[in-house]
Amino acid sequence: MDSAGTMIAFHLSVPFRPEIVSEQDVYDALKHGSLAGIASPAKNILVSLFNGNSPASILKAAYECGSSVENAKKLYAEIVEKFSCHPSPEWEKATL
Repeated sequence: MDSAGTMIAFHLSVPFRPEIVSEQDVYDALKHGSLAGIASPAKNILVSLFNGNSPASILKAAYECGSSVENAKKLYAEIVEKFSCHPSPEWEKATL
């Protein structure tokens, strides 16, 4: 069975080209709570992480890479604030 990180990377990559976002890109963003250090174009695609995936999948990926809910929340805040992405009501409801 594929990891949540692999599934998220695949889902985000499909509209563009295979493997444009890697599992490691997903894990690095979740581990650090930031898109800093993620190369473009993966960085530009990862801004849709919280609107394009279920909270359960994101939290599972965070667990897989040894991250925390707090770091995932930090990443979400950065994406909404710095990258002007639309908030995700599903994510906000799941992590209150």
